Amino acid sequence: MTTTLTISQILVYYDFPEIFVAYDNVGTNYLCLLISTDNQETKYISTAISTKRLSNFINGKVDLREIFEKPEINNWLFFNQVKEIIEAKIWEGESLPDEYLPDEGFIYQKQLQGEELILNEAIEKNNAVVHLAVSDSEDNYSIDADNLGDIVKLYQIIIENSYKKALSQRNIKEKKSFYVPNNYKLRAFASSYSSFNLHLYSTSYKDLWGNAIIELGLEKFDEITKDFENQDDFIASLRTVKGHTLSSLKKLVKKLIDNDIKLKHKWFAPNQEKVHLTIIDKVKAEKIYEVLNLSEELTEETKTFLGFFVQVDVEKGTWRIFNLDDEKEYSGEAQGQTLQGVTVETVNYKLTCQEIIEELKVTEKEKTKYILQTIEKAE
Repeated sequence: MTTTLTISQILVYYDFPEIFVAYDNVGTNYLCLLISTDNQETKYISTAISTKRLSNFINGKVDLREIFEKPEINNWLFFNQVKEIIEAKIWEGESLPDEYLPDEGFIYQKQLQGEELILNEAIEKNNAVVHLAVSDSEDNYSIDADNLGDIVKLYQIIIENSYKKALSQRNIKEKKSFYVPNNYKLRAFASSYSSFNLHLYSTSYKDLWGNAIIELGLEKFDEITKDFENQDDFIASLRTVKGHTLSSLKKLVKKLIDNDIKLKHKWFAPNQEKVHLTIIDKVKAEKIYEVLNLSEELTEETKTFLGFFVQVDVEKGTWRIFNLDDEKEYSGEAQGQTLQGVTVETVNYKLTCQEIIEELKVTEKEKTKYILQTIEKAE
């Protein structure tokens, strides 16, 4: 009989994963241990482990040998290769041979003292967890409901857009499959007692080694809200996202300034070595806002289309194009005689447009508008 395992997080890695956590088809966690290597051939043993015991191990409260010597369920699995899908077989013996057991006294230590709560939540959710806290300048957790709602909404927009920007800059095949809401949306599941510290979790895709792809957006948020001394270096960081990300960041820091609000952003993912913390108070918000006001170019977003026109109205200055990249239609506006002489349906064009997102006042839904900047025939 075989059991299918999938890696959720690697705890110790050298030439091979030496200690890692995996889960089976029904969500049971297994602690897996490398027991031998021979000419690049590996052998692993694993045992089922409860969330509580796993948490105690990661928090340095349980000896590794004890987990395998006295498992919660008296059986073990073994396998030879670590790959995307691990096929593990049942160990037939009544106990493990002593040479398979780790030495006594191995206590796992991750440098996360005082962060047990977010660490345990990341284990429970098996993905990235965020704590987003808002308070006044004196750390009193009392805030206007409208401000709280606006801050959370702007934060989620920034994470979404910065994730998409970071993804576009990575050498990842078939990027389209990663532009799905599960990879950048966060869900609230709890809050800290007597405070507006929201606990949010991700359901994003994780790779073979358990890295959650939403980390691209979370790391980018930290980068564009970091403390900085050199303004030019900070502007260089801002230019890696530009556009909608920074227009939303500008609204967020303005909200913090106007209402003297402090924002605390803490996050952790299972394969991270530390809990990440960013604090934006009024002073820091003013500093970021000043840089964002230096150039409108930072908050402009450019969109390129390659395809053929489906409809053109020169007098009204409107157009609609079928974009070959994603096989969707987009419409927009043009000024002057930019559209004069274009051919509909039979000729492909490359369009460069300014992308503007407007928020409808009544429904608060967003509307995207494209303003044509340049047009040229595509070869």
